[in-house]
Amino acid sequence: MNYQDFISKEKSLLIAPAGYGKTHAIAECLKYSCDDERQLILTHTHAGIASIKEKIKKFDLPSSKYQVETITGFAQKYTLAFYCLTDIPSQEDSRNYYPFVILKATELLRKEAVKRIIAYSYQGLFVDEYQDCTVSQHKMIMALSEILPTHILGDPMQGIFSFNERLVNFENDLSTFEEVAQLNIPWRWHSDGNNEELGTALKKIRTILTSTNKTISLSDYKAAIKYVKISESDIYESKSYYRDCLNKLLLNQKKLSYLNSFLIIVPEYYEKNIPKGDISARSKLKSQIDYSNQLTLLEAIDNKDFYSISKKIDELVEGIDRKRKKIKTLNEEVFCKLFNKGCVDDYILDDRLKSKREPNIEKKNKLELQINIFLDCPSISAFLNIILLMKHEMRFKTKRLDLLNSIIKSMNIAISEDKSVYEGMVSYKNVIRRVGRKIHGKCIGTTLLTKGLEFDTVAILNAHRFESYKHFYVAITRACKHLIIFTENETLSFSD
Repeated sequence: MNYQDFISKEKSLLIAPAGYGKTHAIAECLKYSCDDERQLILTHTHAGIASIKEKIKKFDLPSSKYQVETITGFAQKYTLAFYCLTDIPSQEDSRNYYPFVILKATELLRKEAVKRIIAYSYQGLFVDEYQDCTVSQHKMIMALSEILPTHILGDPMQGIFSFNERLVNFENDLSTFEEVAQLNIPWRWHSDGNNEELGTALKKIRTILTSTNKTISLSDYKAAIKYVKISESDIYESKSYYRDCLNKLLLNQKKLSYLNSFLIIVPEYYEKNIPKGDISARSKLKSQIDYSNQLTLLEAIDNKDFYSISKKIDELVEGIDRKRKKIKTLNEEVFCKLFNKGCVDDYILDDRLKSKREPNIEKKNKLELQINIFLDCPSISAFLNIILLMKHEMRFKTKRLDLLNSIIKSMNIAISEDKSVYEGMVSYKNVIRRVGRKIHGKCIGTTLLTKGLEFDTVAILNAHRFESYKHFYVAITRACKHLIIFTENETLSFSD
């Protein structure tokens, strides 16, 4: 591909499959921009920000040459700068908040004063993962394209986000953009000692998934993909082949290096109007299969629990003195939502702390002291001290480490900046939108949470539950070296 040609056009488009080097292309293009030029790079996910930054770092380019943000984070920055907070929906109300932010940012980008700010700040725009843009986001990007040379990268096969409005259509909505030659080499599987045979198999599967007959026979790819036939319900049985396979992967007793970068993907679907694969289901699954507590439970950055628990802490700081059973209230409304219930129940019974013998009596006494300090003089600092004691010294376990850490960070922000915990959470999440978050190690998540990421080994659970061929394609292309598919059906079929 001629990267200089791609960046030299006012409006250019690059379409390429997963793993073929779209993010690498952005980094390559930065080399051709002038030293005093700064490029704006927009993507959709916070993990995507970290992935782009990591690839750019390999080129040893100065950070002054680029700025990476999510589309919503970029829009939010300008909307918050020009609109009163009272006019903006609550950030917790994501169904209304983000459409408002995008709409107002689009309007602002048509103002001459804002155009001058953008033109002064950046000399070009790259937008990655464009297949996930809604029509509203597309309108905002088109407003930017009237100010900056704009270079779009994407793959319609990976358009998996679901919104209340339709996603962008490359053929109809990007007719003014000049498409450059497609990337042809699956670099994800050709570099760093990765699995070229897996890359070839995934290329063949992609061809099938883009055809009218979207039927995949996993036995046709057994040389490159490990297929494990299971009974779905056996995952909750301690003595089953399914659980045994997962436990071996997690424990990694042979110390295989490719199992240190390990992702478990869980399909999301509805069964009898009950959501499966959501955060509650994944949290339960993690507790069942992850005895050694190695998996990081990936969460959506704006999961409602981040905000609701923040608000609850604020309410307790202000009104715990009005509660009849104070310790019980703290336990039910916060402690048991941040830590495993069994850990908390071992020390707290109804509205009192249990009697303890050595060696736990010292911990019990410290916990009782910190709770009494809070009850005598409620403050965010006193509440934080209870949480830190439970996490560090008492070593209470948690299924949702990201939630726990986010609450702690938002409380620290609240204390240092004289804000409420809820306001601290909003500030913390806004920082994540700008700087991204790096995901690595051993994780469990969904296609939406891991899109754009790479792991050496990927295990897909209950693959027969995927309803969308695009979600299935995104899932299988996260693996660089080893792909393991657990399913009840050797043959997987998808409809359009």
